[in-house]
Amino acid sequence: MVAEFEKARVRDFMRDQEQSRRSPLSEKFRICPTLACIAGNIPGRKLSKWTLSDEHYKARSKEIRLCLHGLIGHGAYLAAQGNEEQLPALRDFICHLASFWPEDPDADPVEAEKRYGALFDKEVSDARSNGSAPELSESRKENILIGLEDYLIDMAGQFQKIDQEALNSGLAACESVAAGLRQAWSGEQQEQVPVQPSGPVLGGGMSFG
Repeated sequence: MVAEFEKARVRDFMRDQEQSRRSPLSEKFRICPTLACIAGNIPGRKLSKWTLSDEHYKARSKEIRLCLHGLIGHGAYLAAQGNEEQLPALRDFICHLASFWPEDPDADPVEAEKRYGALFDKEVSDARSNGSAPELSESRKENILIGLEDYLIDMAGQFQKIDQEALNSGLAACESVAAGLRQAWSGEQQEQVPVQPSGPVLGGGMSFG
């Protein structure tokens, strides 16, 4: 049985429930079902106020940092539990996200990747040595989902359709990580299946207004 959560984002994510089902954004990501669920729960107000201003970038960057540190904490918890199989892919995605959205838009993305890779390695190593690491609080789980929302909105603006190029650019990895989060947070153990396009590719232009 999946534990009940107070925060709507986490609760809907764990239930695979979309508040805005069939929204243009969730439909665009339908080839990645876990990401489609996250996209379907992005508040409309957040989408309508999405801009490319410096102020907006700083605000979203803070959300991405919280997401990154939450993912690192999740990795440490997995390591402490002896669940090693998800760690390499999780580390790769953390490095990708850090370089994709650095704290400063003019910063070197390679340096951001190195920094967060090193942070992940240290937290995981400490968790292995100590044999313990705290499970993420519900607030930190929500922080992860908010950061993934930001990533999906940005990626949706970069690709007219979610095809193999889009999947290779990071979306397939994000889908795998998101599915792993749901699995770990529910306490279930199941094999992760790689995301591959099947049937017609969904996508095309969209309006968030």
